[in-house]
Amino acid sequence: MQRSVICALDQRADGVVAARLELEESTPLVYLERLRLADEEPLAVDRVWLPASVARPLLDIDFTRTSLYDELERHCAIRICGGWERIRAIVPGRGERILLDCPESTALFAIDRLGHDSDRRLVEWRQTLVRADRFTVAAAFSGDDGYRLGAPVRSF
Repeated sequence: MQRSVICALDQRADGVVAARLELEESTPLVYLERLRLADEEPLAVDRVWLPASVARPLLDIDFTRTSLYDELERHCAIRICGGWERIRAIVPGRGERILLDCPESTALFAIDRLGHDSDRRLVEWRQTLVRADRFTVAAAFSGDDGYRLGAPVRSF
């Protein structure tokens, strides 16, 4: 069962994020920051920004044991149905190491996501930092299908 520690849930403005969502820089955004746990151990810190015009009802939700996407659909009638992600390795700073309870030798995956709804309206900017020692990215490839990230990988 998923569990999160909520670090922040509020409304704020962020010009850089608003621009990524193709909004005016002063547009109010709902901001959710969670420490994601796996078996009660820190796995990731997840930071999500959504336009307040559609996501304001989420400010009253307890995200300790529920999915953002489920609540977004239930309370805001918004379903993220596409977008892109970028995954890169980073060396964590002291603050991230403390938050994720990881030694200096542990790298992190930084995952940036821009999500859109069925009307292709941008509604989510997310940045997630994941402990690389507790997370695996898998891919499969073939001459017919090319390279597919996240496809099941069979041991040979």
